[in-house]
Order: sequence, then C-alpha cells, then structure tokens
Amino acid sequence: MSRFRFELATEADDADLRRVLAETPMEGRIAVAFRREPSWFVAAAIDGHQRQVVACRDVESGRIVGFGCRSIRTLYVDGRPQCVGYLSSLRLLEAHRNRGLIARGYAFFRRLHNDGQTPYYLTTIADGNVTALNVLTSGRAGLPHYIPAGLYHTLAIPLVQYNGVAATPGVSIRRGVPADVPAIVRFLAAHGPRRQFFPLVQEGDLRDPSGPWRGLAIEDLWLAFCGAELAGVLGTWDQHAYKQSVVTGYHGTLAWLRPALNAWWSLRGYPQLPAPGDPLRFRVAALPVVRDDSPAIFAALLCRAVADLAGGNCTHLLVGLHERDPLLPAVERRSATRFTTHLYLVSWDDDDEIRAIISRRVPYLEPGTL
Repeated sequence: MSRFRFELATEADDADLRRVLAETPMEGRIAVAFRREPSWFVAAAIDGHQRQVVACRDVESGRIVGFGCRSIRTLYVDGRPQCVGYLSSLRLLEAHRNRGLIARGYAFFRRLHNDGQTPYYLTTIADGNVTALNVLTSGRAGLPHYIPAGLYHTLAIPLVQYNGVAATPGVSIRRGVPADVPAIVRFLAAHGPRRQFFPLVQEGDLRDPSGPWRGLAIEDLWLAFCGAELAGVLGTWDQHAYKQSVVTGYHGTLAWLRPALNAWWSLRGYPQLPAPGDPLRFRVAALPVVRDDSPAIFAALLCRAVADLAGGNCTHLLVGLHERDPLLPAVERRSATRFTTHLYLVSWDDDDEIRAIISRRVPYLEPGTL
C-alpha cells in the first residue's frame, strides 16, 4: 500500500493547506511565501465558480504534504462566454519531492477533467523556475500537453506622489460609485472580449462582498469619460484581508545591499524593501479596459490611480499584461519593476484548434486571481 493518498481537500484541511503554502516559498533574489490567511477556502471565492483542491496526504502522519488546484471560470473565448479551467498553486514540501508524486497528482487531475467542464486549462510558471518548466512541460509520465501561449508580465509601479497629474485633453477621470455598476458591466462586455480569456463580469459579481471580486469595492474602480461616454476602466484590488505575499528572505547581493538601498530610496520618497517576515503591501490592477485600446486613456487612468493611492497603506500597484498587449508600453514607461511568467494552455488533447486559440486574440489574465 502506498504511503501517499490523493483526494479532494475539504474545509477540515484548511489549516494544512495554509501550512504547506507558508512552507513552500517562491525562491529568487527575494524569496516570497504566498499565503491565504485566515482561511484558504474563503480566499478561494476569487478562483472561479467551481473549485477543487487535489491534496496529497501522507497516510502515516495524516498531514497534507502537497496539493494543486483546479478551478473553472467563465471567460470569453473568441468573443463568446465559455467555461475555461485554471490550474494553480502546485505545491509539494521539499522532503517529498522526486517521489513520482507529481505524475500521480496529474493522474488525479485527469480523472477530474473527465467531468467535461472544460476542454483545456490556463496556467503560469514563473520565469527562472527551471525545475517546474522542465518537469511540467516534458510530457512524460502521462503529464498533459503544455502549449506555450507567450509571456505574461507583472509590473510593480511604486505608489509615490508626483508633481501634479497631467490632464489628458478630452478625458475626465473619477472613482466609481454604486450607481455606475450597470454602465461598467455594459462597457466591459462590449470591450473586454477583444482579449482572449477576459472574464464575464455581471452586476451581482461586483456587488457581492464575498463573491469573485471579494475586496474590490466600486470605489476602487477608476473610470475615464470622453464627454458623457465611459471610455475606460481600471480597478485597484486590495486583497490583503485574505491573500498575502510575505518576504521570507533575500539572496545574493540583495541580502547585504538592502539596508543601503532602503536608505537611498527613503531619501527619494520611494518604497523600501520589507524585512524578512513582513508582507509586501500592494494593490493589484483589475479589469484594465479602455476603448479602442487607447494608450493615452490607459496612461491617464494609471496616472490618476497612482496619484490617488500614494501615501496610503500600499507601496505598489501591480499591473499584469500579456507581452502582446498594446497597453503594456504605457506601464513600462513608468519605470516599473518587472516579474515575468510563462503562460500555457494545458490539455490532454494537443490539437491544432487549441493552439489556434492563442493566436486569434491577445490573451488576458486577471492577476489578482493567479
């Protein structure tokens, strides 16, 4: 009998899931642990309308030693709503790696996949995570096909005061109010589906404080108008009440340079690198959509949001866009720090139609749900 058993986790496993997350940080120059406190399953409301956590349990100790998540979301594919899967949070404690558990876990995922909810899944792998890139994309041991879909960039814009906010001729910007919800939903439905995998957003979703946009208040949406017509939307999503990114350490030259860098950045009014054990404080850009992909309107939204948030309880705004997104240069011009991941479509059926989906429209991911 095998020492390890694969099964669906339940809310009784909440503490174990959070423990494994805390003990499997993302390594790099800045090592970061992604946490879901105080409850894994409360935070899971943003993952999709259907969520399953595949847990690997050590039957000797009864503890979970690894897990992965399968969620289903309603996204636009070629302009039409469709159920699309997402595979995320693949974690395995270091002491239990190299035991063939990943292949067994994916065999369990495949059995779940037989419910026919979706033909394929989106997933991301961090650039530089060589082990995951080599193992998961190998196609060996019954693993699904990982079909490359380009690079996805997350840029961290420091929330600092600038000398005034430059006006954009013909464009006015203000924060949303509850009465704007119907117009926002219509605008997103009209312009969002230009992106492949843009989420279906409904009025009830935005109004539900415990729903898929948990923590994103209407007042956290900045709206751009050309005259009386809505021309752009940009949300800034504060998720710290249920998702946290905690620094666990610094490596390489950054470990001894951090005090000097912090002193220099403090003099210039820029955010400092937190001490190990402290969380990164950021908001995540949500639903960045502008009419005709206007870089001027998007830049104006970014500028206004950054100016309004400067001096608050967060240090950065994270903006995530695909490498082919025409809005990306507007973010790059703000001298933001960049984090890059590889985007894949994952399927057990590697056919030409699935590959073609990637090229027909610019892919979209909601960074707050990664």
